[in-house]
Amino acid sequence: MRSWKIVTILVIIFITILVATIKISSSGIPENQIAIIPIAGMLTSSNSIGFSYQVTDTEFILDSLEKAEKNNNIKAIILEINSPGGTVVASKEIADKVKKIEKPTVALIREVGASGAYWIASSADYVISDELSITGSIGVLSSYIEFAGFLEAHNLEYKELTAGKYKEVGNPLRELQPDEEIILKDKLKKIQEVFLREIQEKRRITNIEEVKTGKFYLGFEAREIGLVDELGNKDSAVKKAEELANIKDSKLMEYEPRKTIFDLFSPLSAGAFYSIGRGIGSELKIDTTSPAIHV
Repeated sequence: MRSWKIVTILVIIFITILVATIKISSSGIPENQIAIIPIAGMLTSSNSIGFSYQVTDTEFILDSLEKAEKNNNIKAIILEINSPGGTVVASKEIADKVKKIEKPTVALIREVGASGAYWIASSADYVISDELSITGSIGVLSSYIEFAGFLEAHNLEYKELTAGKYKEVGNPLRELQPDEEIILKDKLKKIQEVFLREIQEKRRITNIEEVKTGKFYLGFEAREIGLVDELGNKDSAVKKAEELANIKDSKLMEYEPRKTIFDLFSPLSAGAFYSIGRGIGSELKIDTTSPAIHV
């Protein structure tokens, strides 16, 4: 009998401690949180582009957005952008996800938020940049290295059997024909039309004809034509996020991507993805020895 009493007392003590721990744990989590999700470097659907660029896998960004959206303690999301853009599909996937989020979203453009990265920024409820940030570059570019002349100079001949007149369009081992160039340019034009349409859904751009030239803008110039809502910094973004979410004294929750072997090499070319005007175009080509658009 006595042993049962001891067991009962121990069980009661255990349950009491467990309940107290749960209460302490839950009460220790701030309710008014703002998620900070970094969007840095070249955006691609895989992290296998190579050592020449800092790369962000879109899966990390999409997963972070999903988690932030489902977390009831997070009241707003800040997209901290430092990217020249990325592959067309990768940029569009993230932009589409941002548009669907019901919580307030603020895009903060740091050094650069151009092309595909601006596509993402424009999907947010509010866009902030520094007055000297690089943004815009709303265009599409596709390029590859052509080896046809090299083969001819070294008395080499390339032959490939294909079914379909345009199956080899963009093959770097043969010269691009005029009608093939027209086809590729038409595809790029159609991609840009989608790009512009998506941006116009959220932004009040005063001069769309100028913007569609693919020019890049400094932050203060972007503010004048409606690409950016406000000139500021991270504090400005937090303040705006609090305002949109109607909260005060928020706590920041920083989402950080897992480090990969590629991150060890990124300092070697830290300036590569700050190239002005590269935009979606440079990001369309993942391998410089292959055409930009594949089936």
